[in-house]
Amino acid sequence: MRRTLSCLIVFLLVATSWNTGATHIQADSPLDLVRAAKGQARSLTPEDVADSKAKLLQNVQVLESLLSSSDAEQAATWRELVQLDAMLTELGKEEAPSLEVLNRSLVAYRENQAGLELKAFTDVRDSLREYMNHLVFSATEGFSAEFDRRIDELVAQLEAYEAAPTTKLANEIGRTLGWFDRAEQIESVTAAIREHHSHPNLYVAASKQLVGSTVRDKVEATEPLRDCIMGTSIHGTTYLTGDVDLELIPSDENAVFDITLTGNAVSNNVGYNRSVSIYSTGYTNINASKRVYFDIEGLTSDWARATAATSTHVSSIAAKCRLVRNIAWKQVNQKKGQTEGIASRKAASRVAGRVDGQAGETLAEADESYQSNFRSPLVRRESFPELFDLKTTDSQLLVRLLRAGSFQLAAPGPAPELEGDFDLNARVHESIAGNFSESLIGGVMLTDVRIVEMYKEAELEVPADLAITNDSEPWAITFARSQPISVEFANGGVNVAILCQSLHQGEGYVAASLLLKDEATEKLYRPDIRISREYELTTPNDGGLQLVSKGDLKVEFIELNGEPAKSYGARHAAAVGLLSKKFNAMLKPKLPEEAKDGLSFTGKRGQRFGKLKARLAKAADGWLSVGWEQVLPVGVAEEAVAGEGDTPNAVAEESESNDTPELAQTASLDP
Repeated sequence: MRRTLSCLIVFLLVATSWNTGATHIQADSPLDLVRAAKGQARSLTPEDVADSKAKLLQNVQVLESLLSSSDAEQAATWRELVQLDAMLTELGKEEAPSLEVLNRSLVAYRENQAGLELKAFTDVRDSLREYMNHLVFSATEGFSAEFDRRIDELVAQLEAYEAAPTTKLANEIGRTLGWFDRAEQIESVTAAIREHHSHPNLYVAASKQLVGSTVRDKVEATEPLRDCIMGTSIHGTTYLTGDVDLELIPSDENAVFDITLTGNAVSNNVGYNRSVSIYSTGYTNINASKRVYFDIEGLTSDWARATAATSTHVSSIAAKCRLVRNIAWKQVNQKKGQTEGIASRKAASRVAGRVDGQAGETLAEADESYQSNFRSPLVRRESFPELFDLKTTDSQLLVRLLRAGSFQLAAPGPAPELEGDFDLNARVHESIAGNFSESLIGGVMLTDVRIVEMYKEAELEVPADLAITNDSEPWAITFARSQPISVEFANGGVNVAILCQSLHQGEGYVAASLLLKDEATEKLYRPDIRISREYELTTPNDGGLQLVSKGDLKVEFIELNGEPAKSYGARHAAAVGLLSKKFNAMLKPKLPEEAKDGLSFTGKRGQRFGKLKARLAKAADGWLSVGWEQVLPVGVAEEAVAGEGDTPNAVAEESESNDTPELAQTASLDP
C-alpha cells in the first residue's frame, strides 16, 4: 500500500479568473469592443499611486511579521535575497523612488528559492508590481494619445488574427493586451478577447484501467495477532491476501478516487481464558477504501473506511477436566453471534488503521513531490497555469490546462476531436511551450556546466560534444526574454526552436560580440540567435514514437524585421560552428535515437503497468494529438479480467464445507 499512490501525481491546478474592470462597453464581438474603446483612456492619478503604495506597505508589514517569527538565519537570508531593505529605503524617500532599485527587488521575488512561494512574499511581489506600474503610467505624457494608438494597433492585430491565426500574431496580441493590463485599462475588453481567443492549450484523458494500473497490486502479509474479546486473551498469526485497486469517483470539482483493498484473512489462534485453551482458525472477508482528492492545493484524503465479516472455527478446547471443557463448548456456541460481531468490528478497525497508516505516509510524500517539484516552483516564477481543471468520471480522469500570462494568448480555439478510444490521449497546442518557457527561463543564462549537471541529474550519459574537459572553452547562452523555446505542429511535423539573446564564451562567460548593422538606420544592434530543427513525427515498431529530422540543424541570426540574416562576418560564422556542434548533441537527428515499440516502465510496478503503444500521432494546425493503448503483460491482463468478477466469499465457502457437529462450534477469535 505504501507504494500504491506514488504514481498518481498529475500536474494540475484551478483557474485564476480574469479581472473585469470598471469600463464596460456593450458590443457584439471582441473586435467591436476594441473599436468602441477608442477615446476611453482612464488616466492613473496620484491618488492611485498613493493607494497602491499603502497596499504595498501593508503587505510588507505582513512579510515583516513572517520574518520576525522565522528562524533568524533563514529570515536574514530571505531579507537579503529579496533586497527588502533597499526597497524600503526607496519607499521611504519623499521624492519619487528609483524604479531601477525597485525592479531589482521585483526580479528577486521571482527567484526559484524555497519560501518565495509563500503568500507573504507573493503579495509583496504583486503589490510592488502594481505600485511600479502606477508610477510609470501616472507620469506618462500623452497617455491618451498612446492609448488610442494601442487601440488602433490591437484592432489591426485582431483583424489579421481572425482572418488567419498565427503564433506570431498571437504573440503580438498578447504583448498589446499586456500593455493595457499594466496600465489598468479596458479590463472587461481584454477579458473578452482572452475568452474568445485564448483557450486551454493542454487536454489529457486517461482511462480507469490506466489510472488503476498505478496502484493495482497484490497484497500478502503475515502479522502477529494479540487481542482480548469478552475476557478471552487471544494469541495467533494472521495471513492476509488481497488486491489493491482504484475506483474513479465522478466529480466536476477535482480529481476524486478511492484506493480500495479487498481480501481475506486467515488466522491460527489460541485463546486463553483462565485454565481453558481454545484452538481455532479464523476467516475474515475484508473490504476497505480510502478516498483521495487532488486539486490546486495538492493531495488530501478522508479517513479510511473498512468492513469485515469474521467467522472462527474451533478445532479443539483444552481444559483440566471434561466438565470444564463441556461448559466451554457450551459458552462458545451461546456467544457465537456476539463474539463474531465484536471480532468483525475490531478487524475492520485494524484494517482501516493499517490503510491510513501506510497510505498516509505515501500521500504525504506524493503531496510533497507535487508541492516541491510542480506547484511551488511555478508559483515563484509566476508560471502557475491560469486554468488547471481536473475532474473524474466513472471511466476517465480528465485534465484541462491553460497557460497564458498577462502578455500571452493560449490556443486560438478548442482542441481537435480525436477519432478512436485510447487509454491515454493528449492534445497539446504549440503555445504551451513558448508560454511556459517565457516565464520560467526567459532571460536566464544556461552554462556548459549546468547542461552537464542536467544530464547527470536525469541519469543520462553526457554527449561527448557537451562534456567539459581541460581543453574545452567555457560557453553559455542567455535565453531570449520572449518565447525562448517554441514549437510548431504542422503538416505531420514538429519544428523545435530555441531563441537566445546572446552567446557567451571564455572565462567569466563574456558576451560574444556578434553585432549586425541595420541597413535602414545604419545602426548596430545585437541580433537574437535562433537554433532550430524540423522533425517528422513517426510511429515506428508498432506503437513507438520518434521524431526524425527533415534536415540539418539551423543556427540563424534574426534581423530586426524578424527574418534570418543572409550575410554576416567571420565571428558570426565561428559562433554558428560552435552552436551547431553543441546543439546537434541535444537536438539529435532522431529523438529518441533508438526507435521503441512503445513506452515501457521500470521496476516491479512498471512491469505490471505494461506498455503504452501509440496508436495515433498527428501534428497539424498547431496541435499535437497522441493516443496510446495500454498493453498489459499476459499475467497481469489475466488478473485484471479475473478481478472484474465477484470476489470469492471465504466465510461462505468455509461454512458450507464444515458439516460436522464439532467443526460447527465457533469461538469469536479475531483473525
